[in-house]
Amino acid sequence: MIDRNLLDKVRPWIEASLGYPLPEAGDGTPTLGATPVGVDVGPFFAVRVDDVVAVSARSEWHEDLRPILDEIHPDLLFSVAGTFEFSRVTLPDGVAVWGPVPCYVADETTWKSANDPRVVKLTESQVSEIDWKIFWHCAGPESLAHFGIYEGGKLVSLSSVLDKGFSIYEIGVDAVQGSQARGLGTAVVGAAGDWILEHGATPFASAAAWNIASGRNLRRLGLQYTYSALISWEGEFMIPPQPIGQPLPEHAVYDKYPRWAMNKDILDNPE
Repeated sequence: MIDRNLLDKVRPWIEASLGYPLPEAGDGTPTLGATPVGVDVGPFFAVRVDDVVAVSARSEWHEDLRPILDEIHPDLLFSVAGTFEFSRVTLPDGVAVWGPVPCYVADETTWKSANDPRVVKLTESQVSEIDWKIFWHCAGPESLAHFGIYEGGKLVSLSSVLDKGFSIYEIGVDAVQGSQARGLGTAVVGAAGDWILEHGATPFASAAAWNIASGRNLRRLGLQYTYSALISWEGEFMIPPQPIGQPLPEHAVYDKYPRWAMNKDILDNPE
């Protein structure tokens, strides 16, 4: 079950993004409100906590969204299938829905420090030298802090701490290609979480369900799954990649379907 103490840590931020109070318990009917002004989750935003589903969207979409919310089970709404159905309503206005995004939260009672001596807190000079095309999951120079691991003078793993308001500090993390499975991500996320708790704030992070290794790292450090979100942006509709990682080391992973069955309509990322 969801840890309600952790949920309460992020509830004010969720409610500010929704524009209305998050219901305490669900009756099977998703709530639908108007997108508040100035939020950074996009013009469509949805949250699921156990049996509670809460959505905010532009008012002009409500008539078309309501049947989707009433007729499709939350398990499907909060899946890739749901992003397709919602985007049928939002894409004519240039808005794409993305998700679901599993969201993780920790506090001083759940956190498990990594204490990895390889990690350093980056200086302003070091931050200025970061290639953000490599570490694109991390927040940029506007972050409160960055933590990294250098090997041979090269930055190979990085985490960032971004102030989201309401004393919620979001952790971003990336490692250079080919450096995975050496505990680099766990180490820098651990340092970021330590720093956040030392500053009296709440550590928050997200890791997509298909990103197996990242989710394991977050849970290993004591971040607990607390809610799932659907977000949106103005731009092209995009889909997630295939699952990243393996159930067990050295166990092969195979495509269930042949290559000819793959969706030929999927184009390369335009960026």
